[in-house]
Amino acid sequence: MSDDLQAHLDALKAPRPTRAWRRRTLELLDDPAARDEVLHRVRRYATKDPNPVGGRPFSDASLRNDPGARGRVWAAALLGDPGTIPLLDVIVRRAAGVTRDFEPSARLAGAAVNALAEFSDPHALDVLRGLRRDVRYPGLGAQIGTAVETAAARRGITPAQLVERGVPRHGLCRDGSLALDIGAYQAVLVIEDPLTVRLTFTGADGRPMRTVPGALKVPFAERIKELKILVKRVRATLAAERVRVEALMAVERVWTYGEWCRHYRDHPVTGVVASGLIWEFEGPDGSWHAATPCEDVLVTVDGRAHPVPAGDARVRLWHPARAVPGAVRAWRAFVADNRMTQPFRQAFRETYRHAPAESSGSLACGCFDGEVSRVFAEGRWRVRCHHDAGHGRGEVRFDRRVAGRWRETAPADVPPLVFSEGTRESDLFIRVASIADESPFGELSATAEIRGDALRRVLPHTRIADRCAIDGRFLVVRGELRDYKIHLGSGGVLMEPGEASLRVEPSRKLGMRGLFVPFEDEHLTRIVGTAFLLAADHRITDETVLRQIRPRLSPAVS
Repeated sequence: MSDDLQAHLDALKAPRPTRAWRRRTLELLDDPAARDEVLHRVRRYATKDPNPVGGRPFSDASLRNDPGARGRVWAAALLGDPGTIPLLDVIVRRAAGVTRDFEPSARLAGAAVNALAEFSDPHALDVLRGLRRDVRYPGLGAQIGTAVETAAARRGITPAQLVERGVPRHGLCRDGSLALDIGAYQAVLVIEDPLTVRLTFTGADGRPMRTVPGALKVPFAERIKELKILVKRVRATLAAERVRVEALMAVERVWTYGEWCRHYRDHPVTGVVASGLIWEFEGPDGSWHAATPCEDVLVTVDGRAHPVPAGDARVRLWHPARAVPGAVRAWRAFVADNRMTQPFRQAFRETYRHAPAESSGSLACGCFDGEVSRVFAEGRWRVRCHHDAGHGRGEVRFDRRVAGRWRETAPADVPPLVFSEGTRESDLFIRVASIADESPFGELSATAEIRGDALRRVLPHTRIADRCAIDGRFLVVRGELRDYKIHLGSGGVLMEPGEASLRVEPSRKLGMRGLFVPFEDEHLTRIVGTAFLLAADHRITDETVLRQIRPRLSPAVS
């Protein structure tokens, strides 16, 4: 490396270089040998074996003490080679202490983060998203967020648009599947629904297997390893997309139909999430019509095909807070009747509306004392739940971000979706914080009431339908030995007659193969599992449970 280039790279002291520094760097990198030297050194930062002092973590100071490291990662980024992206990913993780090998260097980590924003390759955005999830070094999270915003501004789009356009496809077909021939077998990776990624192997007999065939384990060990890594990445992307799209429920986000098709309907991962959701499409007269994607057809709540919108027609996520009660009930029936697995609660979502007589929302709570807050709606709003345990009530307060500062906003001035989603977040947190103080058979929360509505629609399609009924706060189950009342909130069980409490933990697989639930809910799954168990109580063999169910015989009177 020439002395001029060395001095130039060592001179970079800022997290982002000036235009003049960039121009001079590219001039000095005209020499192929200089380019190779820079890339070689950056590759070494990512691949060198750590040399910790005394075997202690965070004790190798080699990355921290290299004065030209910041300049070299920027020089490598300016060359634009996509192969540099995974190297920068490793460098950030090493310099931020994620790998616990090297002494943290905020300067180097920040430079590598900002350099990643220079790449137009979508993989760079995927790397930044992974870093935002994994890196906990103080102050670096804000830099990663700024890097995402910088990359978006350079492309003339919002950070949210940049994220949705950078969702990795992982080589999958539009239907979310990938088939590979490995030896005498075909390996098929498929996203079955918004919650499930499946890998199967099919041999000459045509029978799919969910485990790796023995004939492949040794001769194709490396390909099998790569395939398993791919499955893990697809699952991670699918989970991230569920979280990202659910966050849009609090945002009045609108797409053109053409844009929505490209980045949602036709995407192999996001498309699986989108197909489990209800959307609204604007008609020529400005009215909105709800429908859900089914292959290349939009299906309305009454089962008819919705006319294909024009390319510039607007699309938005359907939210029950914006719909009339009759439409919400109809969509819940549609989801249940068509066994439509939603990636998150949408049709069965809790909704909250302004209370005109109050200056702030209020929620009941038994033990939480203090204030918690959460930023949501793409960083534009903050909800704060302030609670005084002495009075047993909590207030929900909203702040809006204006010119980089938070300003409290009266609930009446909060947009309906923001109010509903913010209050929902606070209510869910309070319910979790107060669960130890709540009566296991008390009044139902909004979530538990919706759980009851879901059960009314799911249970009629099961083999225990004639033994179950919803009665107020309980799912009543008729067994052979006794009748039972399962609380829709806590899942606690009372036995009839006498309302004695029953302590029981059902198997998650008991009688539930092929059972459909419209959304992922641990309590709902547990309640249904308990119902299946108790409807066949005469088959229970666990003595601990049987001693509770069967009343003890009174001793004979002589």
